[in-house]
Amino acid sequence: MQLYEQTVARVQEIIGDMSPVKPESAGPELILIDELGYDSIHFLELALALEAEFNLFEFDEEQAVGMITVGDVAHLIAKIVVAAEDPT
Repeated sequence: MQLYEQTVARVQEIIGDMSPVKPESAGPELILIDELGYDSIHFLELALALEAEFNLFEFDEEQAVGMITVGDVAHLIAKIVVAAEDPT
């Protein structure tokens, strides 16, 4: 599995594990607030966990605006991770 797909899968796993409603799986189509129970404190905890997991510096809040689904977050983090691995 390539880095992008591995990262997406890991982000989905983290989101599911940290979700207040503990879903069986956190598929990319699930909505963070409505279906997974995330609120502002949970979002902050998730951001910190993702930063720690992927050795990210704080990412720009503007990038996070509009993150609605698990897939939105997973693809953003995967793009950042891949770009950091291949800065060319």
